[in-house]
Amino acid sequence: MTTARSGRRVRLVLALLTSAGLALGPVPVAAAAAQPAGTYADSPYSADLHATPTRTENQSKLWFSADAWWAVMLEPTGLTARIFELMPDHTWRPTSAVVNGDVLDIGDTLHEGDSVHVLTRQKDESLYDVLLTFDPAARDYRVVASHLVTTRGSATPAAMARDSTGRLWVGFASSTTVVVTSSTDNGATWSGFHELAPTGTGTTPEAAALVAYDDRIGILWSDQKAGSFEFASHHDGDDPHTWVREQALVGPAEADNHISLARIDGDPSDTLVAAVKTSENEVGQPLDSPLIEVLVRKPGGQWSATPVGTIGDQLNNPVLQVDPVTRTLHVFAAGHGDIVTKRASLDDIRFAPGLGDLVLSGGRGVLADPAVSKDPVDVRSGILVLASDTDNHVYRHAEVPIVPAAPVADPDDHTPPTAPGGVQGHVASGGTVVLSWTPATDGDRWVPGRQGVPVRDYVVQRDGVDVATVDSTSFVDQLHDVPAGTSLQYDVVAVDFAGNRSDPVRVTVDLPAAEPNTLPLAIGIGLLLVTLLGGGVALWRYRVARALTAAQRDDAVSARVHTPPEPSRR
Repeated sequence: MTTARSGRRVRLVLALLTSAGLALGPVPVAAAAAQPAGTYADSPYSADLHATPTRTENQSKLWFSADAWWAVMLEPTGLTARIFELMPDHTWRPTSAVVNGDVLDIGDTLHEGDSVHVLTRQKDESLYDVLLTFDPAARDYRVVASHLVTTRGSATPAAMARDSTGRLWVGFASSTTVVVTSSTDNGATWSGFHELAPTGTGTTPEAAALVAYDDRIGILWSDQKAGSFEFASHHDGDDPHTWVREQALVGPAEADNHISLARIDGDPSDTLVAAVKTSENEVGQPLDSPLIEVLVRKPGGQWSATPVGTIGDQLNNPVLQVDPVTRTLHVFAAGHGDIVTKRASLDDIRFAPGLGDLVLSGGRGVLADPAVSKDPVDVRSGILVLASDTDNHVYRHAEVPIVPAAPVADPDDHTPPTAPGGVQGHVASGGTVVLSWTPATDGDRWVPGRQGVPVRDYVVQRDGVDVATVDSTSFVDQLHDVPAGTSLQYDVVAVDFAGNRSDPVRVTVDLPAAEPNTLPLAIGIGLLLVTLLGGGVALWRYRVARALTAAQRDDAVSARVHTPPEPSRR
């Protein structure tokens, strides 16, 4: 109790100071909030890797398929990268698919139906495209082929995309140049690298990210020497060496080597968004100067920048997740040892000041390099964020549900939910029946931050007739005009969002029999008692009266005997 009151006092003082306009400076998120729901500690990863296995911002290690999340993750020992499945109990299951046995860079993924391309570097800096296919019967991914993209020495993380003609593209930026290569046979062979532009200082690594949009492939890269983020696009079907240049952002210390690039579907044209980091913290700019920004490219090609976090906020490693269901743009970033999120509407991309909301707490470790999916997310998938604990060499992940304003039923869902469990009923005072049961689920699939997919509601029937529809796991039936001693049969049916109904679960409740009417007997006994008591009183009074009369007679006789005659008056 003392701790809770102290916590309330601290929050009250902070609120008063904030309302008074007093600057408190950046506050570590872990100190301001507890571990949020839907976050999980995962297995360890090998400390042999020179970097975190979830890096970097231009890559994605996650995809949602076959009603589950999948990830390329490093095993606890050695430098082996394997495909893992996120299970309904929120733990990761290793599959048989090993994509790299000597990892330098875990790599980027491109998910397409039952196929996945994994772009990964080996320790000798050679770059490979590993093709996987999904086996639904075994719920396993199989390695179909592994093709060399280049032996060109570079430690820079590469990214992959496919254009509308089916051509695969790979691109990356080194400390000196930005290059792309492509394949027209699904990765079996690759063309030579085409240099788009020289870049950088020659010593500082740069970053580049690829995206497919409209009928084009785009690549955004950093040039820290020029203080700019540059963009080039290639029209699908044109000569692979034909690219059109644009400048996304330029200015003193405006560029750093952190880029997360995504597409927002639009009609008639898409919008591009990129979370980037500046270098203003390295040149002594004020604490309120922007450190993290989101660049927005409108369909017409106009670029703009909106701040996400300041130097004082101390955020890093920003990644973007597009949520078309609620039309929200999520930015996840590392800060103060934790992973936080900030959100903006896709229709008005502006972010509130401050540190954002806690998603993953580092606890006694330090979390870095959050990773999300390249694909748009939906209600079924939710948002998955995977991060690395750099102190303890363990993964952590967060599951963020997406809650639309109005749930949308899946037209392909024809599977009934599980039946409610443990249905019980008892008679309460006031002539009511109380029913309760354990929750049903819409199958045994994974669901963000919970155990089982929740159902929409429950139908309660009494003697075969619907009496209520509730979204809780209990119901109180107020009975009217139901005779005592009646045996009632209740059925509880679970209903999912597609309208499928579970098997009914029945419970019988017996109303107590009517108590016998003892009032006339009680009245009779009462009258008899009154009569008997009344007769006894009369007899007692008679006897008392007789005794008094006898006493009075005796007194009179005694008076006549003992009283002397009055003297004569003559």
